Amino acid sequence: MHPEWQAFLEARGARFDEHDGEPCVAAFDDPGDPAGFELTDLSCIGQLCIEGPDAAKFFQGYATADVTEVSADRAVASALCTREGRTIATFRLWGPPDALTLRLHRALIVPVRDLLSRYIVFSKAELREAGDSVVGLGLVGEGAAEAVASVVGRPPEPGEVVRREGEHGERVALRNRGDIDRFELWLPRADAPAIWDALAARAHRVPFSRWLAHRIRAGYVELSPRTAGEYVPQALNLQALGQIAFDKGCYLGQEVVARMQYLGKVKKRLFRYSAEATEGACPALGSPVHAGDPEGEVVGEVVAAATDGGRCEMLAVVRIDHAEDPLFVGRSPLRAEALPYGVPPLREKAS
Repeated sequence: MHPEWQAFLEARGARFDEHDGEPCVAAFDDPGDPAGFELTDLSCIGQLCIEGPDAAKFFQGYATADVTEVSADRAVASALCTREGRTIATFRLWGPPDALTLRLHRALIVPVRDLLSRYIVFSKAELREAGDSVVGLGLVGEGAAEAVASVVGRPPEPGEVVRREGEHGERVALRNRGDIDRFELWLPRADAPAIWDALAARAHRVPFSRWLAHRIRAGYVELSPRTAGEYVPQALNLQALGQIAFDKGCYLGQEVVARMQYLGKVKKRLFRYSAEATEGACPALGSPVHAGDPEGEVVGEVVAAATDGGRCEMLAVVRIDHAEDPLFVGRSPLRAEALPYGVPPLREKAS
């Protein structure tokens, strides 16, 4: 986060805390109108750009989704795996074939850049970190679409990217999955203060944890350094979310991912839970999930957690054969919550 942007938010009553090694807004002294749309800062999320004539051709060999479906006006959700098929990053991807943008956890930008830099030297493309030159804002709920339209002209449809040239550069809007309107605005840093003030005048300013809770309820996990490199994509339900193209050809880790899909060997997968927030906090990422009682067998791990309204919203990767057992994290019992999508069985090979 750029020091000037953090100072600006602090002057607007923001208080910061660390989230996975990154400073994020923990609260606002004056949150504003509780009936307004929700507005939050997304500085825990960042961007990595792949630019050059071979950008799309190069990245087609690494992304799990089909990069040919990406354009300046269309974003897709995707992932990046190790050679062993372990997921090291989940992200949104958009842009023309010669200028792709990956939106991902800010702390994963350097590891992803370092991995791709080993191979990109053979292509007419280069990696560039957007760094603090762009600022992300999250808008949620009734009125959010109109607020986004005030910045970029109109709200995007699902999967669409709306772009508009601003005073200091391009403004970009995305719509996220979920049952409620949830948008991202990506702005030149020089434009962000005035836009924040205009939006905040009619918004309910919320901490980053509220944004995370919405994302968890949508059943989507965005990997962080604590959860990267641990799971095959199917354990994170990425095949159910359309983040894997099984007919696109080879990419890094593709052989392992395809074998998992068609042989049905995944023993764990992502489930959604909630629990009482212990002393106002959620368990750390990677915390073990126990079956039967708090001292029972370890059958999974927490991969996303956020406090919201006195409760903790969680996603955990749990052994499928224990998914219906009583489960605990620490001394707290977990309450099973429904995912907003179905998870098809494996072994469904395309005809």
